Amino acid sequence: MADMKVASLSLRLVASVQIFACLASAQNPVAIPEGIAGALDTGQNRGFRVISAQAPESTEIPNSFTRARQQLNGTLTSGGDIVTNEAEKGTNLDGSFDVDVINFERDANPEVSDQTGYPDDTEFPGIPGTGGHTTLFATEVMTFLELSAGEHTFGAQVFVGRVDTSPSDDNGFQVFTGTNPRDFFATELATFVRPADAPAFGITPWDFELKITAPVAGVYPIRLVYWSQAGAAALEFYENNKLVNSDGSIAAFRESSTANHSHAYIAEVSPPPGVADIAPAEPISVSLRDDKTTVTDGSVKFSFNGVDVTDQATVVKSGASTTITYQPPVARQSERNEIALEYMDSAGQTFAREWSFKNALGEKPPKVTGQWDFSDGLKATIGADLIFNDSVSESDTEFGTTTSFSIPDINGEPADVMFVPVDTEVGYKLMHGIAPNGGGRFVNRYTLIMDVMQVGGGGASAIIQSSPKKNPGDATFFWQRSNMGQGGGGYNGDGSFTPDEWHRIGFAVDLTDEKVITKWVDGVLQDEWKPQSKDHVRRAMEPEAILFCELHPVS
Repeated sequence: MADMKVASLSLRLVASVQIFACLASAQNPVAIPEGIAGALDTGQNRGFRVISAQAPESTEIPNSFTRARQQLNGTLTSGGDIVTNEAEKGTNLDGSFDVDVINFERDANPEVSDQTGYPDDTEFPGIPGTGGHTTLFATEVMTFLELSAGEHTFGAQVFVGRVDTSPSDDNGFQVFTGTNPRDFFATELATFVRPADAPAFGITPWDFELKITAPVAGVYPIRLVYWSQAGAAALEFYENNKLVNSDGSIAAFRESSTANHSHAYIAEVSPPPGVADIAPAEPISVSLRDDKTTVTDGSVKFSFNGVDVTDQATVVKSGASTTITYQPPVARQSERNEIALEYMDSAGQTFAREWSFKNALGEKPPKVTGQWDFSDGLKATIGADLIFNDSVSESDTEFGTTTSFSIPDINGEPADVMFVPVDTEVGYKLMHGIAPNGGGRFVNRYTLIMDVMQVGGGGASAIIQSSPKKNPGDATFFWQRSNMGQGGGGYNGDGSFTPDEWHRIGFAVDLTDEKVITKWVDGVLQDEWKPQSKDHVRRAMEPEAILFCELHPVS
């Protein structure tokens, strides 16, 4: 196997399954924090401000919110270079466009518009850009919504693509609020996650419902961030079956006269809060941006682990940006990194933020964190026991030996095995116990090894769903006919993963340094699968994963 400095998982099972993925749950209402609303009469100039950023068509960039945020901030890199922004600029000073309603389709194509919820779609402002294409863009919508106190239900229509494209062609969409909702620490109100019941192999407009609760009646700053890869692209924002800001709908405004709205804000933080396994030599950087107010010169205070290190940090003002850079001691013996930042703006407001992350402490030898041999049901030999995902799994799953099942032994020796039934409602919850690694919020380095015998051939069968919360609509790895993998180009191999025989398969995942997934069958390298990205929505592992999970068979 590959030389991977990662934690490992291992399993032994016999399976006859044609299954894909797991069901998602609806998003609960999110309460807007107190102190954000302006008075009802502070909204000015009906409508929205919209700005887009677009990468050249040949650029390799991930399909993620981090990409979209960096693209809009002008800090996105590919191959170590800043990605050129090809999007056209609007006539406003910040390059934004004034629009009345959010009703966009990338080509304003009437045939596509017939599939969406509202007629008369327009092109995304600024798209196509100077490159003449309509892919690889992010769009920001800024507005101030006039809300009554209580719960509000909004809808956004976006497109979902095929589940097996890499990177995914699903549209992305997130919603934020705050006194400046562009702030890195703004309150997240909603995130679109591809639903499990979306068509697996079609390109489909999809309605996403989000519920928010306003603590008082007032005008609320709202930021919508949308991004598209290479597939269909559309965004509609509506409430009560009417486009927001249309006649009879909730009013939206381009500006607010509330004193604490649109202040200077934190645009980016690196490393991000909550990540782990950061290289000790990686510097800490923060980008502040001016808005209606500006960052006051000399007002920045920066603390590391409770010590004021402002004098050791580099603070550079350039145009509307203020960049703070600090290099912690590289030889520090603690993984603790607690950051406190304070700054003032030109209106005399003081802003303070605190966050933390963990750095790596030297090289760690590979460690098996989970092993399941099925000698005693789902009990673990190492790590946490597996858990049945539903009652059908428990009633139909069988345990025994290669002898009792009258199937071939493993490597010439009888072995304990688990039989996974042919069913659309199976799954086994796996708490792997691996800490976030690779400098991300999730497990970016791991190795999965299985002894598997697939009974019969044909179809596609899910092996593991590593990110059921972020990506409930599709599994991470499958076996398909005589290979295993996922997505376009992901099934490359020599066809040796044949049915009715035992095979030892392995996936060695590194989404950080090498950004590669290496696949093995019976010790033979099948493929080095690129490109991937840190905290990949489908490949990185959440704290709870699922083995073999529910969806539909394919032929």
